[in-house]
Amino acid sequence: QFSITSHALQSGDSLYMFSDGYVDQFGGPQNRKFMSKQFKELICSIQHESMESQKEILDRTIETWRGNTKQIDDIIVIGLKM
Repeated sequence: QFSITSHALQSGDSLYMFSDGYVDQFGGPQNRKFMSKQFKELICSIQHESMESQKEILDRTIETWRGNTKQIDDIIVIGLKM
């Protein structure tokens, strides 16, 4: 079942859509999943950057996180800035 929710967007607001690939990626010092909480903190910490800078930061962060671990799933992050 779906519900419809409306939000008024303002100039400068950002919207993000993403697959579970980023948060489910194994890596880090204990070879654990990146997890939703860490992803949310990352997005919140970089949302003031340009979209191009955000892409670079997201790419660099997941590559560093993965280290030598294989990518286990597709990773899709779509960001829109109003």
